[in-house]
Amino acid sequence: MTKLRLLGYPVSNYVNIVRAALLEKALPFEFVATRASQDAAFRELSPLGKIPVLDTGDGYLSETVAILDYLDDAYPDVPLRHSDAFSRARSRQIINLVQLYVEAQVRQLFPGVFMGGSNSAATETSVRAMLDRAAGALSQLLTPFPFLFGERPGQADLFLFYNLDIAECVSRFVYQRSIIDEIGGLGAWLAAMRDRPS
Repeated sequence: MTKLRLLGYPVSNYVNIVRAALLEKALPFEFVATRASQDAAFRELSPLGKIPVLDTGDGYLSETVAILDYLDDAYPDVPLRHSDAFSRARSRQIINLVQLYVEAQVRQLFPGVFMGGSNSAATETSVRAMLDRAAGALSQLLTPFPFLFGERPGQADLFLFYNLDIAECVSRFVYQRSIIDEIGGLGAWLAAMRDRPS
C-alpha cells in the first residue's frame, strides 16, 4: 500500500476531518505541517491554494469531501460512507448543511473572534439568522444512536464534530449562545466522538 501523505495545518478543522478519517480507517500516513498558500508551486498541488491536500501516490487531491470519498473508494475495508443510498444521501445532506450554513457562516465572524479585528453589526445579525435556521434543520435531522448512522462514526460525524466545535467557540464568544445546546440531543454523541482514538 502506498503511504499517504496529508498536507495541512493542525488547527484547521478540515485538515482534522481528513486526519480523523485516516485514523478511523487505520490507514498509515505521514502528516506534513503545511499552511495554505497562493504560491504557484503549492497551487500545483491544490488549485485554490487551500488545505488539506492528500498525496495519494497517484496524484494530489484537495477539498475535504473529495478526499474522504477517495479514501472510501480506494480503501473500502473500513467504510465511512454507508451501504444504503438513503443513508449516504442523508449524510451528504448533513455535511452540506454543516459546511454551508454553520461553518461558512461563523467563518465570517473570525476577524472579530480570532484575528483581533471587529465584525459589523450587519454581519453578526445575518450570521445569527442563518445559525438559527441551521440549528433548527439539524435538530430535525440528527438522531444519534450513538453515532449519526449507527455503531461507527462516518463522514457526517466527522464533519459535524469538527465544524460544530469551531461554531460553538464562535457562537459562545459573539452571541453568548451554544449552538450545540440549541440543536439538542447531542450530549451522548459528543462524548462518544471525544472518546474516539481519532
